[in-house]
Amino acid sequence: MQVSRRGFFKGAALSGAAVAAAAVGVTTPGMAFANEEALATGSVENPYLKPFGDDVSYLPVRTVQEKPTFRNGVIAYEDRDIPADELQRVDACDFLVIGAGICGIVGALKAANEGAKVICVEKTSRGRCTWESMGGYGTQAQASSGNEVDPARFADAILRGSFFRALPEVVWSYINNSGEALDFVQEMLNASEYEIEMYNTTQPETGYDLVTIQAEHKFKITGPVEWKAHMTGMFPMAALTSVANAMDNLDLRLYTAGVQLVQDESGKVTGAIVKDESGYYQIDAAKGVLLATGGYHNNLEMMKAWLRPEDFATPYQEDAALGDTGDGHMMGLRVGANMDPIPHATMIFSGGYPDEESRRCPAKQIVRAVAPLVDQRGRRFCNEAHQKECVANALNTAHTYNGGAWFIFDQIVMDTIKEPLDDYFNNGTIAKGETLEDLAKALGIPADRLNDTIETWNSYFEQETPTDLAFRRDLVSVNPVVKAFTEGKVQSSALPVKQGPFYSMTCSSTFLTTVSGLIIDESCRVLDTNGEVIEGLYAGGNVSGGMYSDVYPRHLPSTSVGRAATFGFVAARHATKGE
Repeated sequence: MQVSRRGFFKGAALSGAAVAAAAVGVTTPGMAFANEEALATGSVENPYLKPFGDDVSYLPVRTVQEKPTFRNGVIAYEDRDIPADELQRVDACDFLVIGAGICGIVGALKAANEGAKVICVEKTSRGRCTWESMGGYGTQAQASSGNEVDPARFADAILRGSFFRALPEVVWSYINNSGEALDFVQEMLNASEYEIEMYNTTQPETGYDLVTIQAEHKFKITGPVEWKAHMTGMFPMAALTSVANAMDNLDLRLYTAGVQLVQDESGKVTGAIVKDESGYYQIDAAKGVLLATGGYHNNLEMMKAWLRPEDFATPYQEDAALGDTGDGHMMGLRVGANMDPIPHATMIFSGGYPDEESRRCPAKQIVRAVAPLVDQRGRRFCNEAHQKECVANALNTAHTYNGGAWFIFDQIVMDTIKEPLDDYFNNGTIAKGETLEDLAKALGIPADRLNDTIETWNSYFEQETPTDLAFRRDLVSVNPVVKAFTEGKVQSSALPVKQGPFYSMTCSSTFLTTVSGLIIDESCRVLDTNGEVIEGLYAGGNVSGGMYSDVYPRHLPSTSVGRAATFGFVAARHATKGE
């Protein structure tokens, strides 16, 4: 059914809204017009907000409230015809990139490297860099590591992760081009003043009937930097940005937001209207426009319209970058682009908490590793050691339908924690009971069921080979996280709950971003609702679609960042060389 793209969001222009961007560490981009309040205003005319009309009494609809950790960013897109007299000037280039995250910066660098005159606009102080690695196949780093990856097995794993809703041509474009793209990233890193080397990691077997693909690439940094595995892509992004700034034919414009696309009479995208602090102006792009605007995890109205309620209402929001508000999605829809079906896929992990204070709890590392999870009914509901996205989905379900989720552990585990926990008892992160009955009362869950659950859990450890008969959790393997945390005193991947007093710790999922978007072909050209190419328009990264469904497959690490870098490269190559 054809639905008008107009009226998606009104009154959400940069002129009337901006973010209050207190610096949250070095990974948080500062926002345009940081002295103003950020608003994201949903239009009542938005056809996506009420797909079933007003009469939904026959549907099992749940009304949910988003978590206070979610924040609205600046929505730059404007759904109005901007008159020519509001445009201060018209600039021209060969290739325009909207967004300077990893997709945008790689696309801009590739196009400029091919000799094109490039303008790249970014509405914040820097491109989003909240990532730690890239996934890819066929890189020089992979060849030197000795890891052998079967591309067909890699493609099958991605397709299975989407329950075969992914588009094979998009998946294969990522796999076939990621080697060349990631090698190009390394080439650009080598051109910077930073000493950063990409290397292919060797991951342990995933287990639980999920395949392990050795596609992850991390970064070694030489110099006065203490590198840790969990650190984000701030250093590679800084290096790539420095190379971009040094190129004469690449103009990187910060605090400049893409507002809407410009088309000629044939429907070809010929440029875009952008806005900075001085006002609106147009940029014409002879060879194409690349949308690299990311997801929309900082646009609550869009999340309410396009996600499962539990996928944004129950998690803790991890990503502090406020620039991802769905601008590219809306710009594409306005010119007739097709999009992944709703509900969209999310990148959610296990191990979230109700608020920022709970997130800092020093008990979380050991407790998450060894303890069972129960819901409001006092029952276990998942394999707690399964892949992060699997446990995250289970946690969302537990919070939505069964009132919450808690880890249950005993004094033996508590004795391994050296830091004081008084604040976490006071704020409700941790609860204590001299007996399981006392703990159940404190949590408001049935004591008899909690007793039965823990009794069953403990019985698994009394077998000759400890075996989880309910969810197949591995109870015997050495857990390196536990071993390191306890200095070798505890090594098991799970522990019984026997010695009182007894404790609970709250838990939810963690929300990073959305990973669904505009439908593209193998060259990253955006397609319309008839499957035809919208000439002049490209998309990559989390504004593009065709790769994921339901949830991001975390057991295939870094495919999101890998596809972003790859599709920025592919789009720029096609726009400049036709390849």
